[in-house]
Amino acid sequence: MKNNSHVSSIISIARYLRGVTNCLMVSAIATLSTLAIASSALAERREVDIRLPVNQDEGFTVMTRRAEILARSAAQRTFDREVLVSDVAVKVTAQSQDQAAIILQLIVSRDEWASRPDPKVWATYFPMAKALMGIR
Repeated sequence: MKNNSHVSSIISIARYLRGVTNCLMVSAIATLSTLAIASSALAERREVDIRLPVNQDEGFTVMTRRAEILARSAAQRTFDREVLVSDVAVKVTAQSQDQAAIILQLIVSRDEWASRPDPKVWATYFPMAKALMGIR
């Protein structure tokens, strides 16, 4: 009669390894689920305030275009640098020596921006800034 003790040792090691593998798989799934929930819970809105110096030699239309360019680059830069940011709010304020008025505010989600990175689509304009700032 042959000694089958080495076979039973291999079987018990295989059962042990199967149990360890199952534990590791459950742990990995739990960890990934926790990370997914945590990252969505950490998603946040970033607010960016930009001051745009008033140049009396340029008209309000030119100043608005400059504000759009600044808002666009601020939104893109924020989404590029901060992966957990889900929404960006960019406020561009015209600033003279003694006065300030909001020209535009851009509020956009990451998904919206990815589908259409155009500040004209997502911005709210404040045309009263022209009169408040005395810009032609």
